[in-house]
Amino acid sequence: MRRTLIALGLLCVLAGAWIGFGHLHYTRTQTAASLGPLTLKTRTQEPVPVALGYGLIALGVVLAGFGAVRR
Repeated sequence: MRRTLIALGLLCVLAGAWIGFGHLHYTRTQTAASLGPLTLKTRTQEPVPVALGYGLIALGVVLAGFGAVRR
């Protein structure tokens, strides 16, 4: 159980750092105009919010800390 928590914590820290540096994007599709059966759609790539990355880093530190604590 301890090793699992530490490994999961490290994975969260790595994923959070990846998101925090702005390397993860998602594609957003919007309808720009619609005229009868014709539609004009646009696609934009937007970054995942940086706050999510910081939250993952904090969660990873907490998980790794709980895994490292000896009883």
